[in-house]
Amino acid sequence: MTEIKISEYSGFCFGVKRAVDMINESLESAKKPIYCLGELIHNPIFNKSLTERGVTFLNSDSLDNIPKDGLIFLRAHGTTKQTINYLKENGIDYADATCPYVSKIHKIVDSQPAAARVILIGDENHPEVKGIMSWAKGEGVVYSDLAHINSSHKEGFISEEDCILAVQTTYSGSEWAKCRQRIKELYPNVRVYETICSVTENRQRAIKELAPQSDLTVVVGGRNSSNTAKLFAIAGKACKNSIMVESAAELSAYAGLIRGASKIAIAAGASTPSGIIQEVYNKMADIAREELSFAELLEQSFKTLNTGERVTGIVSAVNPTEVKVDLGTKHTGILPYDEITAESGVNLNDLFKVGDEVEVICGKFSDFDGTVQLSKKKIDQHKYWEGIKAAAESGELLNGTVKEIIKNEKGYAGVIALYGPNKVFIPASQTGVPKGEELESLRGQSVSFKIIDVNDQRKRAVGSIKASNKVSRKAAEEEFYANVKVGDKFEGKVRALMSYGAFINLGPVDGMLHITELSWGRLKKPEEVFAIGDTVEVFIKAIDTENKRISLGYKTEENDPWFIFQKTYNIGDVVDATIVSIMPFGAFAEIMPDMDGLIHISQISDKPVSNPASVLKVGDKVTVKITAADVERRRLSLSIRALLEPEVAAEAVEEVVEETLTPATEEAAE
Repeated sequence: MTEIKISEYSGFCFGVKRAVDMINESLESAKKPIYCLGELIHNPIFNKSLTERGVTFLNSDSLDNIPKDGLIFLRAHGTTKQTINYLKENGIDYADATCPYVSKIHKIVDSQPAAARVILIGDENHPEVKGIMSWAKGEGVVYSDLAHINSSHKEGFISEEDCILAVQTTYSGSEWAKCRQRIKELYPNVRVYETICSVTENRQRAIKELAPQSDLTVVVGGRNSSNTAKLFAIAGKACKNSIMVESAAELSAYAGLIRGASKIAIAAGASTPSGIIQEVYNKMADIAREELSFAELLEQSFKTLNTGERVTGIVSAVNPTEVKVDLGTKHTGILPYDEITAESGVNLNDLFKVGDEVEVICGKFSDFDGTVQLSKKKIDQHKYWEGIKAAAESGELLNGTVKEIIKNEKGYAGVIALYGPNKVFIPASQTGVPKGEELESLRGQSVSFKIIDVNDQRKRAVGSIKASNKVSRKAAEEEFYANVKVGDKFEGKVRALMSYGAFINLGPVDGMLHITELSWGRLKKPEEVFAIGDTVEVFIKAIDTENKRISLGYKTEENDPWFIFQKTYNIGDVVDATIVSIMPFGAFAEIMPDMDGLIHISQISDKPVSNPASVLKVGDKVTVKITAADVERRRLSLSIRALLEPEVAAEAVEEVVEETLTPATEEAAE
């Protein structure tokens, strides 16, 4: 006899039950039309019953179409702050059926200052997560799992910024623990909020304990329910045979599994009504007691299919040119290579394994050899076409491979990229390749593109690599500004030289290196230091996030001529120098790059000199003695005379220099 157990905590949670009770009460006393902004709960059977009772479901992303004459229900997963503001501003009557656990997260996020980063662990496309993040005043980021966190941060990254961490209410408890620990390592100052619903944790723990003891685990709930999907994932790891159904009617397809199991576990998501759970229990109990008659077995063996029929079969064999599929009929399904993929060089053994389920469309039947030709490509074409249409609306970037280069009488017209089995045309002007250059370099390349036009009737789509690059650059720029901080060092390339400095490319952004940062010495133009294309080590001096501007630094203590001078020379050293300028009071001589010293007029010769230009000229090579160095004022005194009259004391020379350095001569020394 088969033993069937219903896992603890299955069915409606508190938040869902509250939403269901609210709409049931409103339906009983309704005086105006009732609308629901999105699905009230993620269960198609229950939502269908609401439709039959007069509830109209609205597109949650289209505020302009919200009627103003009825009562608008906000779903249990909650909605965005912008939606609530819209309803209030337009005087639209609404009932907030948001789960209290979700509302609590809204309040937590809303209470944070704009400077605090909001980090949320969950599915960024889930309505609950979209609603939560809409309450963030400042920057917010959603991570799906630990791998997503690690791939989004560079090695060694640690941030001291103010931030909070929360989690989607239906998230996996074990995965949350891993994510929480990693975020704490990356953001030591993070404030953590434990926002997983306790009922969700209990429900997941219960099935994790029950599933390993069972031969079959049945998860009941809507396939678009995050809560149900996580239960199914947990069950699949713990029990070899696990299935998901939305209703009892689907159980007939799994009759063999049910009859072959001695212990069966039932788990249900938070949006699954208790009535459906009971129906599933009763149906399984009935199936477990049934035995197929000989007539039923015979009828099943003669089951027939029709051309064009969509069916799921089991892979029975795989070879390089085709896949054989067991359809449960007298005909063996043959799935040829060219009805699987339009790609060449694909190894079918990498795509299919014996025992895999595969959805196909039936083609030509042959009673002579007992086969039916199948196609998977037609199903994929439909699936990928729906993805193209969705991407055209959402702006999502798609990835494909360039397979064809299109030419016409005027030259290159564009390229064809494959998205799955579907072709997307990318005009030459949208390839990102400069006008006049060949497009052959794109052949065989994997490219990212944005859908800019769709003809659903003719199943034609137009894409743009250029638009994709723009989106990618913007995303990379936003990520750069989100992570960069003052003091960070970069190896950049000189992109442009201007009279006032140089623009250095740091990857996704350019930074400005002012001319005063290029050298410690006198500099008239940036070309004296850099050429376009040079690689240069720079650091972040200042960041203007609002205006997207970066100020860079290049001068450091290590390349400061005075730092090098103090490590290289001593007072009294004799060095070779080059005259770089002549002044009425003396001459400046360079002893090393960007390091000049003053040879005062009294130190040019052992004989009186009335005009330095009569003795020296720019470019002359001279030998001088270092007689004094004022590090604080960055002044260096040199002497030729000291080498001609060794008895002249350094103190006397310095005294002469100090007396002679008037404001005018100091300005000349700058």
